[in-house]
Amino acid sequence: MLRLLSALLVWLAAQSAAAAQPQEPMAAYQVVAGDTLIALAGRYMEQPSDYLLVQQLNGVADPRRLQPGTVLQIPVRLLRGAPVAARIAAFRGQVTITGRGGDRAARVGASVGEGALITTGPNAFVTVELADGSRVSLPSQSRIRVERLRRLRLTGEIHRVFRLEDGRSTSVVTPTPDARGRFIITTPVTVAAVRGTEFRVGYDQEVGRATLGVVEGHVADRALGEAAETMVPATFGRTSDATGGGAPEPLLPAPRLIDPQREQSERQVRFRTTSVEGAGAYRAQLATDPDFIDVFAEQRSRTPDFVFEGLENGHYFARFTALTPGGLEGLPAAYGVGRWLNAVDLLAPEQTSPGLDFRWRASGAGEALYRFQLSAQPDMSSPLVDVDNLSEARFGLAAPPAGVYYWRVFVRRFDERQISETWSSVQRLQIGR
Repeated sequence: MLRLLSALLVWLAAQSAAAAQPQEPMAAYQVVAGDTLIALAGRYMEQPSDYLLVQQLNGVADPRRLQPGTVLQIPVRLLRGAPVAARIAAFRGQVTITGRGGDRAARVGASVGEGALITTGPNAFVTVELADGSRVSLPSQSRIRVERLRRLRLTGEIHRVFRLEDGRSTSVVTPTPDARGRFIITTPVTVAAVRGTEFRVGYDQEVGRATLGVVEGHVADRALGEAAETMVPATFGRTSDATGGGAPEPLLPAPRLIDPQREQSERQVRFRTTSVEGAGAYRAQLATDPDFIDVFAEQRSRTPDFVFEGLENGHYFARFTALTPGGLEGLPAAYGVGRWLNAVDLLAPEQTSPGLDFRWRASGAGEALYRFQLSAQPDMSSPLVDVDNLSEARFGLAAPPAGVYYWRVFVRRFDERQISETWSSVQRLQIGR
C-alpha cells in the first residue's frame, strides 16, 4: 500500500511539473533490458543525480528497475551531447554575436555555438545555417539565443533549440531521413517543434505576444499553461500570450505584385501590390538570392505600397506578405526584380540670345542617348520638334511664337549587360503672355 501511494505521489508530481514547464524540450528513450535510471544518468546525463528529475517526470517508482520497452521522456538539458556545427551564412548591417568571450561582430562563415546570443540592430539582417542546410533568419531589431546545438549520445537525435527573445524569425528546416531530430523555436510564452518545414515565429516583448505562421509542413505548438500541443498545419497560424494560445487560423493570402514586369528605372524603387481583405499592415523584403538567405532591406507599411531608396543596379528578389491587426504574418509571394537606374529630371529652360536652351539631369550607369520633343498638345501628339540621338543633356532651340507648349525627353541608356529606355514627365512651357 505504501509503495502504491509513493508511486501515485510521484505521478502527480510529474503531471504538475509537466504543466508548469510546457516549454521543456524532451528526448524520448526506449528502455532496453538491463537499463536502470541510475546507470543511464551515469553514462549519458550531465550529473549522476539527474536521474531524480527523470524519475519524477516519468513517474518511475524504482530507479533501479525499468520495464523494457517503456519510453522515458528526458529533458534535453540533462543529456550529454556532441556539438553540431552552425555558421553565419549571410548578414547585413549591425549584427552582434554574444558568447562566453563577450561581444563580436558577425562575419560570413563565423561559427555559432550553444549559448550564443545573436542580435540585429536597425536595418540589419542575418541568416544562420546548420550543417544539414536548415536555416534561421532574423530581420532587424531581433534577438535569438542558441540554447541547444548537439547530437545526443543517448539517442543519436540532433537537437537544435533556439529561443527568440524579441522580434521575428523565419526558419527553413531540412527534413531528416530517419526523423531522428528536433528543431525547436521557443519564446517566453510558446514552444514550436517541427520536422521538415518552413515557418515563422515572432515575439513582441513589450506586449508578451507570440505568433506562429506555418508556410510548409506542420508545427506542434504549445503555449504557456497548456497541457497539450496544438498541431498547426501549413497555411495556418496561431497567436499566443501568457494566458494561453488561440485556435489555429488560416493565414492571410499573399499580396500580388501589380505590373511585375515593370522596369525599376526611377530613382526610387516602387512596388504596388494588391490589397488583402483583413490585413492591418503589409511587409516587403528584398534579397540578393531566391531563398532569401541574404535579405538586405525590409519595410512595413499600412498600405500595400512600398518605396525603397538607394538600390544599386542589379537583379534582386522581392517578397510580400500581409499581416493581421494582431501581427500574424500571412503567406508570402516572391518575384524577381530588375533594377537599372535610368532617371531624367527636366530643368527650367533658360533664355539665350538665339532662343531657348532646354536642359535636363539624367542619372544612371552606362552610355546614354536622348530624344527631345516639343509639342503644342499636352499628350505630346503631333510634335513640333522631334530630335533623336542627342549625346548631351541639353538642346538649343530658336524661340517659338508666343503660346503654351509642352516638352519631354526620352533616354536610351545601355552598357554591356542592359539596355534601358524611359520617358521623362511632360513639362509645360509658356512663352509670352
